[in-house]
Amino acid sequence: MELTINDLSKEYGRKKAVNHFSAKLTNGVYGLLGANGAGKTTLMRIICDVQTETKGAIFFNGKNIHDLGEKYRNILGYLPQNFGYYPNFTAYKFLMYISAIKGLPPKKAHNRTMELLQVVDLLTQKNEKIKTFSGGMKQRLGIAQALLNDPRILILDEPTAGLDPKERVRFRNLISSLAENRIVILSTHIVSDVEYIANEILIMNNGELIQHGSPEEILKPIEKCVWECDVSRKEAEELELNYVTANLKHNNGAERLRIISQEAPCRTAWNVDPTLEDLYLYYFTEVSEHE
Repeated sequence: MELTINDLSKEYGRKKAVNHFSAKLTNGVYGLLGANGAGKTTLMRIICDVQTETKGAIFFNGKNIHDLGEKYRNILGYLPQNFGYYPNFTAYKFLMYISAIKGLPPKKAHNRTMELLQVVDLLTQKNEKIKTFSGGMKQRLGIAQALLNDPRILILDEPTAGLDPKERVRFRNLISSLAENRIVILSTHIVSDVEYIANEILIMNNGELIQHGSPEEILKPIEKCVWECDVSRKEAEELELNYVTANLKHNNGAERLRIISQEAPCRTAWNVDPTLEDLYLYYFTEVSEHE
């Protein structure tokens, strides 16, 4: 199974929301990282055939998705950023309703609904109204509706926004378990959501794909660009003004800073292993230096 995005662009007047984006995706989890406004949502809506590209094309197993039409949409599962639901519906009724829209026969819809309510840990709340659900429960219901047709391609736009840390961990584990025989595209600006589960990271900025690869591969360019140092409060304030600072904490009467810089920020700084969060800050705080 292969999804090929070929030189894709989407323009709104002079603004290029997606700019010559190309990628080849197979089974696994793809983390789509970028600041707000980077073009992630527009790209995902084009992949879902909800919006039309200005230039370029998307192919599924070698065939243009526009030519595939309904056949392509039948293999898609989509959880948009602003997931709409009916507050007075119960979880069960809502999934049965979405099943009907997706054309599932009643018996299959019932079986699939019950199966997915168990998968997303909402079976005991199946007869409760959605308006009583927490943010995490609503997002899990959103995942369930995206999975009703057992999609080959699962697209999730900012799925963990607003979730507490425990719910986010549960959500990541769920996504990881679903990815074995699917292409999963997970868009987020919360780096830790993809750090542990993504097979490949795609980094977008100003509509362009600026970096991609496994988490290990894309960290190589900044291996010598992450530093820590112990300094006084005054020195810390100066360094924060002049460098991208990932973290600051008190450490035995000094301030320990974590800094992203191509050069040592001070004489006493030492190199440390980079994380995806460091990489994110490297690209989106100092982006003008790397364009």
